[in-house]
Amino acid sequence: MWKYCGHLTGILGFIGIVIGGATLIGYDTLYNSLLIKFMVVAPGSMSYEMWSELPMPMYMKVYYFNCTNHIDVQVNGAKPLLKQLGPYVFLEKHEKVNISFNADTTVDFYQIKTWFFQEDLSNGTLDDEIYTLNVIALSAAESTRWPNSLAENDYPFLRMSMDGVFQYTEQELFLKTNIRNITFDGIESELLTMLDGTPMEGAIQMPFDKFGWFYGRNGSAEYDGLFQMWTGEGDLQKVGQITAWKNESDLSTLYPSPCSELTGSAGEFFPPNRDKTSVSYFTPDLCRTIFFNFQDETDVNGISGYKYVLDSGFVGNGTYNTSNTCYNPHPDLLQQPKGMSGEDIDDIHPILDLVNIGLYNGLLNASACKFNAPAYVSFPHFYLADPELLEPFHPDSDLWPNQKQHESYISLMPAPGIPLDVAIRMQINFLTRPLEYITLLQDVPTMNYPMIWFETTTVLTDDIIAQLQLLEIATKMGNIFGGISVGVGAVLGALGLILFRKRSSSQYV
Repeated sequence: MWKYCGHLTGILGFIGIVIGGATLIGYDTLYNSLLIKFMVVAPGSMSYEMWSELPMPMYMKVYYFNCTNHIDVQVNGAKPLLKQLGPYVFLEKHEKVNISFNADTTVDFYQIKTWFFQEDLSNGTLDDEIYTLNVIALSAAESTRWPNSLAENDYPFLRMSMDGVFQYTEQELFLKTNIRNITFDGIESELLTMLDGTPMEGAIQMPFDKFGWFYGRNGSAEYDGLFQMWTGEGDLQKVGQITAWKNESDLSTLYPSPCSELTGSAGEFFPPNRDKTSVSYFTPDLCRTIFFNFQDETDVNGISGYKYVLDSGFVGNGTYNTSNTCYNPHPDLLQQPKGMSGEDIDDIHPILDLVNIGLYNGLLNASACKFNAPAYVSFPHFYLADPELLEPFHPDSDLWPNQKQHESYISLMPAPGIPLDVAIRMQINFLTRPLEYITLLQDVPTMNYPMIWFETTTVLTDDIIAQLQLLEIATKMGNIFGGISVGVGAVLGALGLILFRKRSSSQYV
């Protein structure tokens, strides 16, 4: 038996090398085949279960700015002293409904987002009171800014009429409300229902009967609109990528080209094999695609990932980032001066498309996405924005921009493209400025007033962490097993060769 030991050892070594080599060569193909079955969104697949109802907890933290000297601001023109309230924490759940798979490997769906207040995690209650800018009145006033925008020859009659309505309904620059109403339940206002039953009811469409930053969203399938995305069947690099929104394949009703392109992830999935460049994500809250740029390799609960961030280029104006110019297609231009009868007064100053209020670096013009209200989006506390945006506010205001608390980022497992850690932080600001014939705005300073900021974060459960850790190991198993097999095979082969030569030489002694 021992005389064949060298042969047997050599054969085992050869087999080990063959198996190891085959594993090194073929494991990626096997892994990709299994990844396709896992990632393609189809009824019964694991990804479908994760996609149709998000299994990992999400939390939305909401912060408000309370104006503690609102009377001094209104009466004496003092700088607003803003104190931050919150966070008010909500558990957020996502569910896809009305799901319809199409023959072209796309799927149509609506998404229901539901929020549940978590008082034990919050700094305050929904009954906390706040003095905040009267955005209902300011939005109504802004609708009269451009002559002939609502009706031919509407200036100055419509603006004066609006001023009369403000005085009749006793509108003020600030309003007092509570967190419950301004967040989800909505604030009632005569301005939102004043046209009901009048001939103007159909001429001016009021989007809501109440105002709240998330009014009408909780539990609504229609609010975010109809989505369509690729399932990944036939081409895994397309999985989760949006193809249509609200029955439109582009955003040309909002922005000119190239900002009209509808691209990016529709939410939960990103194509696999991510590199160290960027990832894109479509958000209906901004009606546009946003781009996260690679920042660094990271570790989330022991799982390796790539971290991508929204950097200064995202909020850069056209001077800083020319690719953002088309997201501000209608700059705020100087108005042509008009007389009391609406006639142009040409001899006051030339217009020639001169900009009235330029777009500050650090602001996104969200008017097209927010019913043409003068709403601008920034990072919280004007992080990465022009410092001039802070100057209109009292120096003791709670405005202290910093990276740790106000940066937005997403961390992905690079091989499968699965999110590990997400933090999206945005602030909504409202532009205030004087408006002729509107008494309420007669002496108001021009500023971008921060109204609310929120952050949405994900939390990986222990079960999901264990699954992702196993998935991470699986991506390396081929190289590990193949390398060990080749190594052991080489050792056995060498040992077999030594034994064979030793036996051969002993026969001639």
